[in-house]
Amino acid sequence: MELSMDVLDIDLYLLNHELLVHQIELEMQNEELEKAIDIADEMSIKYIDLYNLAPTGYISLTKEGEIIEANNSAYDLLGRKQPKLIGSRFGFFVSDESKPVFNQFVEDILVTKKTETCVISLNIYDDINTHVLLTGHITKNDEFCLVAVIDISELIANQKRIAQLEIFNDIFIDRELKMVELKKEVNQLLKKAGLEKKY
Repeated sequence: MELSMDVLDIDLYLLNHELLVHQIELEMQNEELEKAIDIADEMSIKYIDLYNLAPTGYISLTKEGEIIEANNSAYDLLGRKQPKLIGSRFGFFVSDESKPVFNQFVEDILVTKKTETCVISLNIYDDINTHVLLTGHITKNDEFCLVAVIDISELIANQKRIAQLEIFNDIFIDRELKMVELKKEVNQLLKKAGLEKKY
């Protein structure tokens, strides 16, 4: 019996030793897990800050176009606070003339599963059109459309001003060329009449 007790004691000792080693391994794994959670929390906070403070509006839409998430720039651009915006349909903000373009944009995202872009106008404040560039794609699980919204109203306004200035410039240059021709004709007539050139 003593011999078997010694074997039993050794077995218990070895089992206890294995349990202690396993406990130490679990404690080390737990420490690593806690460090990984802390790092993930820090990264999450950075991501949320970057997302919310980005100058570009970011919106997550259901396939039906319902807004389920948006960052601060999107709230500012659409002129709504978070509770009022979430659950709204993005198409509500799209101007009537841009609805076909927007609908095609969403359809292309869902069908091609590729990144798509379009330029549309939004009716935000008192029917003043805000021109935006949309870039969007569908998530890997085909659940949501992720859309970046950039206000390009100033760019569109500048392009219109440039076009108007080019028209004015063409008219002005054409007028100047005609004036030069008229002055030449006057000088030729004066010369034929035996008079001194005026221009």
